[in-house]
Amino acid sequence: MAKLSSIALVALALWAVPALARPPASERNAEALMAVEHVWLTALQRHDEPTLARILGREFVDSDFQGNAIPRAQYLAYFAHPIAPAAPAAEQKFADTRVRFIAGGNVAIVTGIVISRAIASAHAARHSRFTDVFLWRDARWQAVTGQETHFTPGKG
Repeated sequence: MAKLSSIALVALALWAVPALARPPASERNAEALMAVEHVWLTALQRHDEPTLARILGREFVDSDFQGNAIPRAQYLAYFAHPIAPAAPAAEQKFADTRVRFIAGGNVAIVTGIVISRAIASAHAARHSRFTDVFLWRDARWQAVTGQETHFTPGKG
């Protein structure tokens, strides 16, 4: 009887696997992940909470540049209010990015640098090193954790 229940548990687990189905080859490449990163960065700048909610998995936690662990609900609440139209625009670009796939291609780790500079500002650009982890779920990449650290180039 124990053997039969073990077989039933394995069968049930295999039945649930399609929820974690492997991403198609067209989504299992650096370009697909960087496209999500670009959408995420734009949504942050625009305070586009619906887009952020779609990108962030239910278990998402952000480790911000100050060392705070910010759960998904708090992260989304911050971006729930659109930025005033008078907010200064920023130019943002990625540098030194790397995308790695693990767990049979179901998990992706993206690392790199985001360089931000306010347009029409004399302030120096801000550099942030980041690491984002994504899971393939519900036929899309969802971020489950993110971490960023501000730094000054050329300093240790």
